[in-house]
Amino acid sequence: MTEHSMPLEIDVDGDIHAVTFTANGEYLVSGDDKRVQVWGVEDGRQIATIEARQVRSLAVSRNGRWIAAGTLWGQVIVWDSTTYKKVCTLKKDYETINGVDFSPDSSRVVVASYNDKAIVWDIEGRKQVQTLSHDITVRTAKYSPEGDRIATGTWGYLRVWDSNDGRLLVDIKQGCKNTGLLWFGNNHLFVVSAKTIKQFDACNGSATSEWSAHGPNTDGYSCIVLLQKGESIACSTKRTVTFWDTSTHTQLALIQYSPDIRSIAVSPDGGFLAICEEKKITLRNVSCIINSTPFQEPDIQIDDPVSDSARHDELARTESSLIETITNFGRQTHHVLANRALVQARLQQSDQTIDDAENSVKIPPSVNDCIAKSVALISEGKKAEGCRVYDLAFRHCDPTDVDLILLIKAIIVFMAGEHRDAISRVDDLIATVPLNPICYVVQAYMYLLLGNSHMETSDYKAAIQSYERARAQMRSCEGSDLSAISLICGWKFDGLDVAIQQHMCDALYSAGRRQDAGESLLKLVDTLDEAVFMNGSLVKWVSDWTHRYLCAPESDSDVAMNSAQHQETRTPTPLLTEWAKATLANGEWKDVLVAASSFTLPRVAIFRVVCERLEAINQVTDAIDCFYEMMSGLEGQVYMSGPMTEWVSDFTQRCLSSPNASTIHANPTSLLREWAKVKLTRDSWRDVLASAVDFTVPRVTIYRAICEHLETIDHVTDAFECVNQMTSELGEEAQHLEWVLDFRQRSSKKLEHFGDIAVDAQRYDEAISHYATILSFNHPSTQSILIKRSKALLATGLWKQALDDANQAITLDASSPWGYEMKHAALHKAGDYDNAVDAFEVMLSKVAESPDPDVQQHGDQYISPSSTRATIRKIVQRTTRHSPRVLINTTTGRLYERSEQASVFEALPVFNELVSSMTTRIDYVRIKREVRQYFRYVMLSHKWEANEPLFQQVLHIAVYDLDESPTHEKLQMFCKIVRDAGFNWAWSDTCCINKSDHFVLQEALVAMFKWYQGCAMMIVFLRGVRFPPQRGALVKSVWNTRAWTLQEYVASKVIHFYTEDWTLYLDLQLPNHKESPEVISEMEHATGVSAQQLMGLRPGLTSIREKLHLASTRQTTLVEDAAYSLLGIFSVTGIPAIYGEGEGSLGRLLAHVLAGSGDVSILAWIGESGS
Repeated sequence: MTEHSMPLEIDVDGDIHAVTFTANGEYLVSGDDKRVQVWGVEDGRQIATIEARQVRSLAVSRNGRWIAAGTLWGQVIVWDSTTYKKVCTLKKDYETINGVDFSPDSSRVVVASYNDKAIVWDIEGRKQVQTLSHDITVRTAKYSPEGDRIATGTWGYLRVWDSNDGRLLVDIKQGCKNTGLLWFGNNHLFVVSAKTIKQFDACNGSATSEWSAHGPNTDGYSCIVLLQKGESIACSTKRTVTFWDTSTHTQLALIQYSPDIRSIAVSPDGGFLAICEEKKITLRNVSCIINSTPFQEPDIQIDDPVSDSARHDELARTESSLIETITNFGRQTHHVLANRALVQARLQQSDQTIDDAENSVKIPPSVNDCIAKSVALISEGKKAEGCRVYDLAFRHCDPTDVDLILLIKAIIVFMAGEHRDAISRVDDLIATVPLNPICYVVQAYMYLLLGNSHMETSDYKAAIQSYERARAQMRSCEGSDLSAISLICGWKFDGLDVAIQQHMCDALYSAGRRQDAGESLLKLVDTLDEAVFMNGSLVKWVSDWTHRYLCAPESDSDVAMNSAQHQETRTPTPLLTEWAKATLANGEWKDVLVAASSFTLPRVAIFRVVCERLEAINQVTDAIDCFYEMMSGLEGQVYMSGPMTEWVSDFTQRCLSSPNASTIHANPTSLLREWAKVKLTRDSWRDVLASAVDFTVPRVTIYRAICEHLETIDHVTDAFECVNQMTSELGEEAQHLEWVLDFRQRSSKKLEHFGDIAVDAQRYDEAISHYATILSFNHPSTQSILIKRSKALLATGLWKQALDDANQAITLDASSPWGYEMKHAALHKAGDYDNAVDAFEVMLSKVAESPDPDVQQHGDQYISPSSTRATIRKIVQRTTRHSPRVLINTTTGRLYERSEQASVFEALPVFNELVSSMTTRIDYVRIKREVRQYFRYVMLSHKWEANEPLFQQVLHIAVYDLDESPTHEKLQMFCKIVRDAGFNWAWSDTCCINKSDHFVLQEALVAMFKWYQGCAMMIVFLRGVRFPPQRGALVKSVWNTRAWTLQEYVASKVIHFYTEDWTLYLDLQLPNHKESPEVISEMEHATGVSAQQLMGLRPGLTSIREKLHLASTRQTTLVEDAAYSLLGIFSVTGIPAIYGEGEGSLGRLLAHVLAGSGDVSILAWIGESGS
């Protein structure tokens, strides 16, 4: 390669972020926001351009085969370095790629990612082989020279990893700046951090050396490269590149740049250094830099460079040049010495200034000598002597320069601290030469400095007044005179008007006049040309000033000013716009948003101005990305009302209506979603669709965005209608689009979910509507939806429609048990219990036949109808076992034995209703309640009469069909009253005991007392008592004299007394006449026993004498019945009934009672048996 003695500059049309050399050193590779470019090192000629966006890092493989670039979007793109064709794109779940580096064998590449990871990829296999996890952003990653290790750097620490298995080997608590990490050999690392360079042992993490890298502009970007086989390194900061000896740690050279340095790279042979600025690459010969004097320009012109350096504050460089001129070239002219004296005066080198001034005077004297010496003396506090020396300048000046010399003297006086005197001197000059603008400009600068001094003492009012005067004096002026003044006093007049406005803004703000300060800044910005505004220092000041303003809370006066009546004068929104404009001039929009995190304004307003600014500078892609982040960060809720809604609507509408909308972003769907979201907050979906007529994106995409948002806000029915309109508009092929099919399936599930929720909340009409919508679109799960709708219909009582859905579900899949399950439920609701049970049994058979274990498991919860029937029958048997053997059915009037009674019950609807209702659990309590309710019986208590209907007479005929007779009518009326009272069964001792069957008769005599106890009611028929009965008729009735009626009255719990014409005795409307005071009184009178004693009689061998006494007052037709009527009262079961034995039956009873009780007092009982 040719060695350049002079720097080679390459201008790049793009914002450069990275630069590197190819493996052979013949080419230079750069990456910017638009592309990757390849340049010739020898002549800077462009060799190739490779398409790539937002490149942030570069690397070239050591075998020269590959070029790799990392982008802002998280991609790593690899190209063939010979053909420049893309080999692959490596992308995982990381974000911005901060650094890339190839392994020494060029088979792998390590990637430093913004999302806290370093990823190792196999290039040939296109696969990720290792993930090196961190908890903060990884700034850089580097392979060791031998490739066995990888070093990674973050802001907080360094780590060394085994490159074979990804194990963490060393963790070093030292952060690095940007790409300021370098392997030094295979076992050491150089790190740039916090204005120092440190060397670490990569094996154990210990620091082996450290030295300060302080210098001008040491903040900002940091890069480090190795030079000359490891003997030196180059380290870049914001605007400097320093060169260091790696063994002695001494600085070898320093280069300064005014633009920011983004990156540096060194050629493989160490001969060339590439310095990457924002839009320029400078290629310099390393040996020329290190082997020459820093900042040396060997043959400079004295006068003009001195003037230029004064404007750019490069005095030290100028002084060095002048020293070099005097030392090496022997040019000790009075101009050189005088100029150096001026420079040294500015550098406050008083002794050297005076020496040069005096030496210059000897060559011959000049104005510069006097001025320089005067400045030096005044800087030492010798004001009077300095002024005298200055006056000598008038002897050496041209008469035409007197006004300038007087003006400079006024400046010297001002610098001596005599501010008022100096300003008065300038006033005199203005009065003398009113058309000379330089005087106005100088006085404006004086007022500026005076205002600054007031600011230092916090006298903000005086500062504001000074700045106002400075602004009033400002004139347009330029020329050599101002340059001379700049050299002498260091006053910078370039941009003075802007500087005055800047300081005015600061003063107003510090004085608490925030509103005025903000308006002052806006006026300043309005007067600036765009190019002037974008000047680096000014745009940074605007950014910093507005940032400070927007971070501060509003004062009470601001709140008042910003109230509704002063809304038009508010400054935050314009200031926010200017902040975005200034900050985005030198920063990425994401960093800008981070910087605004402490603003007191709503976050959505900040996003809005950033989006608008990006759109204004034609960074539409970034504007859209910023918009997406706003939507994501604010969750889309803030703009759903108010002016922000209009802005979002207009922004998205503009983007989507653009002819380039399809290329603005790789996928416009997200933008469409936000557009649909905000539009649908106010308008119907049909109106929203109509507003998209000018969109340049595909119509189907628009439909999709609307449909999906309708689905998101749970307007699923509207979404279905929208899909239908789309398929109608776009044709049949739209029906089969994958997203349409997915949408219908997904939306159907959502509607089904809504329907299920509505059912749970008992909003059945709503659920039926949701299910109906699904069914209208031939959903593949139609059977399950039919079943769910059937349940909802059934819950509203619409059993016919529920039955229709169940039958339709069965038709769709007859093998499924669930249609039959709903059919059973619908039929049960309809009261068709027989068919309901049949449907349930079919369901159980389908469950048993199903191969699906889930179905079978679900079927395990059910109980078969046969099990329920068996349970009911057992309960019926237990219930009727203690009832009379034969009962009269009050409906049919026929006699039924127990088995027949059970058969009648099973033929009733209630039986199948019980079977149908108990599908998962047998409700024993309910069965017992229903059985006991049904089998309740009522007994008749009366005096037997002639021609009573007996068992054999009624056995084959209904009692209601008996021939007319008083006794038949008595039985018939008894059954009718029992039937009308809601009882199913009745019992009369005349026809319900087969007295021809000795066993039956014996059973009845023994059990009769318990039957009386178990009856639901006892009806007492009082023959001979007519309506209206008189009080005491009960006592006098024949019924009250009979032996059998005693136990009937005592045993039964509920009694109703009826007269001979079947009206209630004494018209008693009580549920139990036994509790009637009238009846109680009459029974006490009739028996001579208190009601308490009478009611307290219980079966068994207790109160024997009282029971015998009561029995002795009663009569029987047969002698034996005097004993048999007491069997139940004494609970005697061991005495057979032997009619015909006469009074022996009573003896046998008493003997049994005596034997059982041992109460011999009954032998003293004297009484007569009833006859």
